[in-house]
Amino acid sequence: MTQIDGHSELMERVARDDDAALDALINAFAPALLRFARRTLFDPADAEDVVQDAFVRVWRARHRWQPSACVSTYLYTILTRLCLNRRRSLFRRPAHTRLPEADDGAHPGDLAPGPERLAASSQLRRALAAELAALPTNQRAAVLLRLEGDLSYQEIAAALDTTAAAVESLLSRARSRLRKRLAGWVTEGNSAPRG
Repeated sequence: MTQIDGHSELMERVARDDDAALDALINAFAPALLRFARRTLFDPADAEDVVQDAFVRVWRARHRWQPSACVSTYLYTILTRLCLNRRRSLFRRPAHTRLPEADDGAHPGDLAPGPERLAASSQLRRALAAELAALPTNQRAAVLLRLEGDLSYQEIAAALDTTAAAVESLLSRARSRLRKRLAGWVTEGNSAPRG
């Protein structure tokens, strides 16, 4: 069964050499893809490089486009593979891994959080970012594709070149590890972790 999304027409225009459609596709997807790449690679420059490379690959392969999946799945598949390749190449370089930066801005519903809540929220985001960074690469990619890309298990499986059952296992192990490692944050009022 072919999945169609709101961006299929845009991708079909890209396939017909429409530069403006490529610009629109970039505007629609680049922010989310960049967030995913930053959380996967931890280096803003590397993240920007792989996102640009993903769109270059889309343009180069435009004539082979077949609307057999959602455009978002297609883009996340390309980007995920580029990120995983970049991560593998990082292991060959001297180790210098930066922790991912927490997203700026308040959470929805935080109209006027107090200083204590802001500090705890910032600490929690840093702790979560550090724990995400510590996950094995495939687990982290699966979690981020689910959270950032809002992809289904089947779509994540396509992006990671695996099965939906393997994705379920990756997500289960990642959630279990995150739950254990962040258990100290489950306190009354979600303030600082228990020691």
